[in-house]
Amino acid sequence: MKKSKVSKSKAGTYFIKGRGIPKGCRLCLIGAKTVLFINGLCQNPNHCYWYCPISNERKGKDFTFANEIKINSREEIIDEINIMNAKGMSITGGDPLFDNNFEKTLGFIKYVKMRKGKKFHIHLYTNGLNFSEEIALKLAKVGLDEIRFNPPREKWNVIQSALNKGMIVGAEVPVIPNKKYLKELEEFIIYLDRIGVDFVNLNEFEFSFPNSHNLKERGFKLNKGSIASVENSNEMALELLRKIYNNVSLQIHFCPIRTKDFWQLKERYLRRAKSIKMPHEDVSEEGLLLYAQIEGNFEALIEFKDFLLNEIRIPQKYVYFDKKHIKIPLAFALEKEFIELLEKRKLKGFVLEITPFREDDYCQITEKTPIKVFKQELIIDGDQEG
Repeated sequence: MKKSKVSKSKAGTYFIKGRGIPKGCRLCLIGAKTVLFINGLCQNPNHCYWYCPISNERKGKDFTFANEIKINSREEIIDEINIMNAKGMSITGGDPLFDNNFEKTLGFIKYVKMRKGKKFHIHLYTNGLNFSEEIALKLAKVGLDEIRFNPPREKWNVIQSALNKGMIVGAEVPVIPNKKYLKELEEFIIYLDRIGVDFVNLNEFEFSFPNSHNLKERGFKLNKGSIASVENSNEMALELLRKIYNNVSLQIHFCPIRTKDFWQLKERYLRRAKSIKMPHEDVSEEGLLLYAQIEGNFEALIEFKDFLLNEIRIPQKYVYFDKKHIKIPLAFALEKEFIELLEKRKLKGFVLEITPFREDDYCQITEKTPIKVFKQELIIDGDQEG
């Protein structure tokens, strides 16, 4: 077999050079996938319930989310897809193929394919516990493009039912830093290659609030300097990758937590922010919305708004007044004369950084900095870069 080599993607993931990355992952890495969380219902299988990272607000609950937004209809998933200009959708849970969820999952796939077209890419995650030939055929019929399994050993064989149905078939599993588990994982990858599976996606093992107690009880430790990475998972994943790639021909892709929790979210936020930004807002490198906010009593704000429009002649589209604040672009607010004007009129000015949502339940202020402080930090950062 021709020798390959482990390569690193721009997003910080690892793959076998010459074999590429699964399409579902490629779209995730550029933020072009809407994540449909079907609900938090599943069978709670023994092999994975103890490390499940799903929050207590979602686990076991029959609520559906598109990215961070709770939705109540199929039409709302299309709204979110359009807002972020998504090129695909991933379906997760819970388990989308759990008996209670299966028809709902089929309905979403069929509806989204009908609205967005056959080229719109959809992939799905499942533990495979109740997977069958019948389920595979129904998924293929409604247009599922890619399926990813994380089954217990006694259910490995069900993956064969998904083969040759027109879907890309793979597995997605965590790299748990335990000798027995890693030996079984190596055997699993060899098995997947032997039956003709297309890829295996390996994830760095993750500490989260819901699973932290279980992980600590089993002796797992948080990696130093990290808030989510389990110690030795990253190193053992790369060691396994280098050890096994010459013995198999399928795609192998390793996704560290930093990529999943920072890079992918940032890229998704960038797409969303660029779509919803208003004229007074800028988009940060992290995909957050930036603007200056002027605060004071109502009468003073009304007077200042008129001054901005009629005296300084800032175009009206750049001056947003919501009856409580005036919001304007940073380019105007950071001018020395503007800051002096605020002080003279005894108004307060801040630079706000917010998540790219309009709904109050999801829009969060991540930073609120006085304009003078923000400007000084920019000067300091600029001097350091120089």
